Amino acid sequence: MTARHFDIAIIGSGIAGGALAVALKDSGLSVLLLDRRSGPLDTARGDHIQPAMQSVLSRWGVMDQLLEAGAERRAGTRWFDAEGAHIVTVPVPQGEDCAGAFLFLNHEKIGDILLDTAEEAGAMNITGLADWSLTRAVGSWRVDWQATEQSGSATCTMLVAADGTASTVRSRLKMGLDRHRYQYPIAVLYGRQQGVSDERTLDVYLAQERMVSLIPRTGGRTKVGFPVSPEDIGFWKTEPEESLHRRLTEWCPGVSFDSLTFGAIYPPVSQQSEPYRGEGALVLIGDARHAMHPARSMGMNTCFRVADQLADSLRCLSSGFSEAEVLPLLSEFGARFEQELTPRLAENHAAGLQMDTITGGGFTALKEQLQLAAADERILGAMASKAAGLTV
Repeated sequence: MTARHFDIAIIGSGIAGGALAVALKDSGLSVLLLDRRSGPLDTARGDHIQPAMQSVLSRWGVMDQLLEAGAERRAGTRWFDAEGAHIVTVPVPQGEDCAGAFLFLNHEKIGDILLDTAEEAGAMNITGLADWSLTRAVGSWRVDWQATEQSGSATCTMLVAADGTASTVRSRLKMGLDRHRYQYPIAVLYGRQQGVSDERTLDVYLAQERMVSLIPRTGGRTKVGFPVSPEDIGFWKTEPEESLHRRLTEWCPGVSFDSLTFGAIYPPVSQQSEPYRGEGALVLIGDARHAMHPARSMGMNTCFRVADQLADSLRCLSSGFSEAEVLPLLSEFGARFEQELTPRLAENHAAGLQMDTITGGGFTALKEQLQLAAADERILGAMASKAAGLTV
């Protein structure tokens, strides 16, 4: 079987793979996307775009599509204590280097827009793979696949693994992994909250037991996320709506919902893969490289950041480049990753550990930090910059 050659093949067409394909759309490089998935992305995943990342998405040419698809703006983050009293609102920084608000849109719609844009620019996207294999050829990689109604082969000079937390590429190449499994899974509920302002905010309640996040969804809806004990999972999956509402009201005084349904249970994980050091040009991105706890909604935005940096590292290449040309660029990209992104991953892990409790005791230390921020514009400004993605 004759194998078509591509400059870059991306294994995984989720947010990370789609973002990289879009970031490369004006590079002149040929791109192949491959994925086992045939349906939409998981809607319970992150869907808020940091102000600092919106200039990147504008440069990629996808901001108009996001807005046309119904993306909405939200202001900063409001923090409340266990009694429902407001502690502080962390605003969105105002300045030329930062959009004036967060954007939020359902995760699967963001993924569709990225892939549609990449395909319109010439990327080939093949989904529904039942099986695939990876082998080394002379100066390239070879990928053979079997899908529902077709089989195929391709070679590529550079391979990108963007195939998620349980990366098959990483496993097959026996790459090392530093992983932390948090103690408590995250429960996700969906509902329509009463009394929601037209100016949406992300609201976090430091309940006596746990941290509860009320996350805006498009169309006036809300996603609720909080840690649960494994023994309590059955309650959230099977109890009637009024029971869910009653329990949530205990944690978030003054909050009411017109509707509330169970969404999903996720076991969060923080992990970093070691860089690829074998033969050939290969790099990992997204959850395959740096899975993150959802505590600070940084996962998707980090994918955007990494995709933009990787595309920038490759911008000097022309189609038909060789491994000898790209390998030094990947080495430079890896060094930049360690310098710029490792601190972000560490900060996110610290936030994950802070949220990973069902005996929080009202989060006394965190509440005190937030009260200090409310009284000090300098501290509040630093928190705002970090939340917006401007600083670590």
